[in-house]
Amino acid sequence: MDYLIFDQSAISTLVGKSMLQSTEYQQGMHLVNHMCRRGQSEIFEDVLVEYLDNGIIFSGLKPENSKAVHHLFCIDLKQCNIMSDQADMAAMLTIIQKCFRTTLRIWNRQPFSSSERINGSKSIIFPFMISDHRRIVIERSNNLPRLTKRMVEQPLLAYKYSACDPHGEDVVDTVILGKACETYVNRYVDMQNKLKKALESNDTPRNLHALKEISSTTLRNSKDNFIYWGFDAQYRNLTTTQKNVVDYPNLTSPLRVEGAAGTGKTLSLVMRAYTILRNKKNDGCAYRLIFFTHSEETCKRSREIFESYEYGSLFLSEKNPQSICFTSLFQFCTKYARIPETALLEIDAGESKTYQLMVIENIIEKAEKDNTISTYLPLLSDDFKKLFSSETPRNLLCSLLQHEFSIQIKGRTDCTLENYLELPSIKNGLPCENKEEKQLVFTLFNAYQAELNSMNNYDVDDVTLEALSRLNAPVWRRERKDVGYDYILVDEMHLFSLNEQNVFHFMTRDGTKKSVPICFALDYSQAIGDRGAIEKDYVSTAFSDATEKKYSTVFRNSRPIADFCAALAASGALMFQGSFKNPYGTEQFACSASEEQKYGMPTLYMCKDDDGILSKLAECLDECKKVLQCKNRDIGIISFIPEWVSDESIRNIQNKVSKPLMMFDNQRSITEDCCVVLSPYAANGLEFKAIILLGVDEGRIPQNSGTSDISQNFTRYAAYNLLYLAASRAQSKLILLSSKVNGRSSCLDHVIEAGYLECKEWCISDLAR
Repeated sequence: MDYLIFDQSAISTLVGKSMLQSTEYQQGMHLVNHMCRRGQSEIFEDVLVEYLDNGIIFSGLKPENSKAVHHLFCIDLKQCNIMSDQADMAAMLTIIQKCFRTTLRIWNRQPFSSSERINGSKSIIFPFMISDHRRIVIERSNNLPRLTKRMVEQPLLAYKYSACDPHGEDVVDTVILGKACETYVNRYVDMQNKLKKALESNDTPRNLHALKEISSTTLRNSKDNFIYWGFDAQYRNLTTTQKNVVDYPNLTSPLRVEGAAGTGKTLSLVMRAYTILRNKKNDGCAYRLIFFTHSEETCKRSREIFESYEYGSLFLSEKNPQSICFTSLFQFCTKYARIPETALLEIDAGESKTYQLMVIENIIEKAEKDNTISTYLPLLSDDFKKLFSSETPRNLLCSLLQHEFSIQIKGRTDCTLENYLELPSIKNGLPCENKEEKQLVFTLFNAYQAELNSMNNYDVDDVTLEALSRLNAPVWRRERKDVGYDYILVDEMHLFSLNEQNVFHFMTRDGTKKSVPICFALDYSQAIGDRGAIEKDYVSTAFSDATEKKYSTVFRNSRPIADFCAALAASGALMFQGSFKNPYGTEQFACSASEEQKYGMPTLYMCKDDDGILSKLAECLDECKKVLQCKNRDIGIISFIPEWVSDESIRNIQNKVSKPLMMFDNQRSITEDCCVVLSPYAANGLEFKAIILLGVDEGRIPQNSGTSDISQNFTRYAAYNLLYLAASRAQSKLILLSSKVNGRSSCLDHVIEAGYLECKEWCISDLAR
């Protein structure tokens, strides 16, 4: 085969349909199969695909009032070896769709995107993420007088595909381009007649929409949303991979669903739960499911979606033979361990973390006063000693210790010094190099526990460990056969600590099973808990036999936002290698070309100071509402300035921006029409039409004041982690505001250099212009 040739009408059609953007849809896979000549002539998605001896023509129906000229794009398969990637169907579809968008921009004289470069008469397209250097080159100026006479205007030729940098000026061979265009013109009238005849007799509806995750706020706002389609209509619009998860027949072994933020993991799990119970109802078989979430808001949202299905309310009743229980794991453990809410440190995870830091700061101050720390100082390494000096900010030391207490001591030991001494340090945590350093940390841990005991309070780990001890006792071993669950579903497994993940093994009826009947969703790049060696974590060891389903199609985010998130994750993975998991491979998107261009690129505004950030915030809120035509509660404001996330601070900010604001945490629902202010720790599981990030600057994300070599890895890892998590909440618009006093965040350097974030300076005087 010598060529593939597409006319402008075909290209406009193929870039405008969501299901042709991803090979996880059958339609997308079908398009790639045509490109690889694995099919036959047909009319596919309103495009005539005509197989010839030496090539394939893709022709769309030209509008009757359009000009008589032909705009054609040819891929010369003799020079441009894109077929070398045909084993990777997703990569091939990404290449062709990126080429389509570039050709339309050339013909329409539109500006180029961040993934395109210009070199003379050549357009160079980089279809993949930062670290992948493959590019395809299109020649824009092809001088073929014979074609001009036949009304072929500005034919475009893809003639090179490689990962090598171009050297010198290419001499472009246009022989195949000429033959392909001649063939197209000769067959044009016949092809148009075939299309008209076929489309006039085709009454099949063609406008289908892609599956996307739905936030609880969105559900209440629009009855046109995906949740109101009903289960069967939703199912018809799932990708092939999503259908495989929903229909996966094995109910006795683990099923692992991995994918980046916004790929539809949560909704797939809800639909799988419903499918299992509906099948069991048809079979007349009693069956009990439990669906675990990390937050109350996610639990509420998942239950709301499930309840909208035909038998949803029936299955939510515990009295029904087929039933499901939606609960957060913390709620379940608190109830099972019979711990009253008044004894909890905090119910909300974000507030609990803040309070834990306050307790840790208090025990450090006491340890300094009673000379506990000074006793160990001569025995510590120089780097470790710096942590307890004035060089290291106290809040950074508290964060490192909080992580060590929760993940290492409570999560990976039974809280004994002997086991802790044998435990290796983790790269992105608190690297204790000798026995004395661990003894000091464990002494502070004991003081922390004593402080909790004196207040008669329990933190999240205490509650979980208490529930675990009861679940691993003779009473539950006897009861689980009758009151245990037949199947477990866990949303956002990456948010649970090692202690919490252990709970799932005790929830099934059969205590002798080596393989747990569980389906769980996972994206390590969103994890705000364990920052250790993920290749050796509980999930990888306990569920090593899990069948894995990988989602590659992003539904939540517009393409520019998804590109930003993918570039951010890629740069984090490059910095931290295996410990920061990049969820993006060959990214695919379920949005059309018009949707991509509608809302623009993510933008960073460099403001004079914090007052400038608030002044710009007021302007950004007006811009978001105008561009998106949305309500206040469709806008999320995520602050990396901790002191701004409190009821009192929000009242002050509200007076400055003259917009209604409310603070969100896991115990509050978004009921009023207010812009939602939250910390990045409370963002997981939520989504908004627009996200505005406050304080994305070097002083805060990452915090670099006083950081030493021993703490720098921790702070930078946490910065990439939280920034990715916060940005991925945005559906259509993403704005970052930072202070020039602190300087631009170094976490953004790679993303800006790659062209996925637009950077602008802004000052209050701009308002007058």
